[in-house]
Amino acid sequence: MIHSSEDNQANLDNLLFCVTLLLVFIMSVRVPLDSDMWWHLKAGEWTVEHGSPLLMDVFSFTRSGAVWINHSWLGEVILYWFFKNAEFWGLGLCVALVASASMGILYKTMQGGAFFKAWFIVLAAIICSFVWSPRPQIFSLLIFTILLRLILKTWEQNGLKGVGWLLILFILWSNLHGGYGLGIFLLIFLFAGQVLEFLLRPSESEIQVGRLKRSIIWIAVALAGVLINPNGINTLIIPFKTVGVQTLQSLIDEWASPDFHQLAMQPFLVLLLTVILSLAFTRNPVSGFEVVGFIGFAYLALVAKRNFAPFAIFATFVAGNHLPAILADFGKNFKLRLPHALARKSENQVTIPASLRRAVNLLIVGLLGIAAVVKWFYVTHPVVVSEFESRFYPRQAVLYMKDSGIPTGKMLNSYGWGGYLIWNMPETAVFVDGRTDLFGDDILRDWLNIVDAGNGWERTVEKWNISWFLIEPQRPVADRLIEKGWQVLYRDDISVVIVREDDTPD
Repeated sequence: MIHSSEDNQANLDNLLFCVTLLLVFIMSVRVPLDSDMWWHLKAGEWTVEHGSPLLMDVFSFTRSGAVWINHSWLGEVILYWFFKNAEFWGLGLCVALVASASMGILYKTMQGGAFFKAWFIVLAAIICSFVWSPRPQIFSLLIFTILLRLILKTWEQNGLKGVGWLLILFILWSNLHGGYGLGIFLLIFLFAGQVLEFLLRPSESEIQVGRLKRSIIWIAVALAGVLINPNGINTLIIPFKTVGVQTLQSLIDEWASPDFHQLAMQPFLVLLLTVILSLAFTRNPVSGFEVVGFIGFAYLALVAKRNFAPFAIFATFVAGNHLPAILADFGKNFKLRLPHALARKSENQVTIPASLRRAVNLLIVGLLGIAAVVKWFYVTHPVVVSEFESRFYPRQAVLYMKDSGIPTGKMLNSYGWGGYLIWNMPETAVFVDGRTDLFGDDILRDWLNIVDAGNGWERTVEKWNISWFLIEPQRPVADRLIEKGWQVLYRDDISVVIVREDDTPD
């Protein structure tokens, strides 16, 4: 039986697609711990137990009873379902499956040969790894990729094809995670791209006007979809509330601008420069959507590392539209400069039997599959998770207090431990946790002033009637409290529990 070159290419494409997804799975499956994961799990548990989304604060004493715009309630339920049924194995699997699905859709969306796509998907996956943790944020990345594919598949068609799917996507998105704003940005960049083309190509003004009208309809439909959730119109406020918290960069690394002296930031630069060169030397027409979208998402990524992932997805799509043709031209020119004997194909080229190719392909996929399963079981094993938990969270301090008695009164906790304490010590309300949009600048500044022992820190302690602290021992306020006569109840390398003398448990 003779196999055509098309069949061989299809087999190679399928092999590289499977290999790429397995590599993404291996990269994305990791110890499923995150500072925000814990309060997301607790909120998901509350929603399941009460049969309705949690829309007010029940975890802190600083904002107790206040309205909480819980934009991630459905994402929290999904994460909690995985945890309830398979604990940390389930959480690790959930993250890896969503990450693999996101990169798989991007692979099928972008242009180029199999090797080209595989290389760029792996590069994009490395850049996206900043958001691959057990939080609802992972669902935003998946839906963003689906939205990009929907636009590319339906935009050139007449009528309103795709609008129904667009509405469904944004209804789902606004209930899974507040990152729906990335989708709105994508549609705004689409509109701005049409405006740019309208200005640069006046001869096609009639076509461009039609596309401008369509893009406005798409934005309106997306905003309508966002409103269909338990928070109602408040959901539209959440991106502005979050970005408006000025202390974010001080407290959360992912909201800070990238430091390109760090090795981990270099893949972002590689992709950024690659796309710039691709747009500069391409022989294919460049759309206004590509130009505006690339500039827009590059700007967002340079402002905050949290936006690396949408940039990586959009930039990879742009690279696929232009770089393969540039490489093909380079390859042709290079081949012409080779000696004739090296440039021509060998007449005695050995043909590998199809059965052997299939066996080798299955072996490669099988070995990578085994590696993926082994890593999944290892990094999510309770022993490994407990070791990481003890390294980054006050696990031993919590166990000690549960045995000896939790101090009475109000607690001031480390910002990064708020979610951990909500899950592991639910009987004690926290001062603050990762819900920055709920607490706002005033409470977060009070927290910073206290832990840094700033001017008037003692008055702020009295203002909130703090009776005990659970913080890192290197915080400046720890030594100041001890100097003022507060008692150390527990101390290790990770955490210290300091209480007023009259609040020490019996």
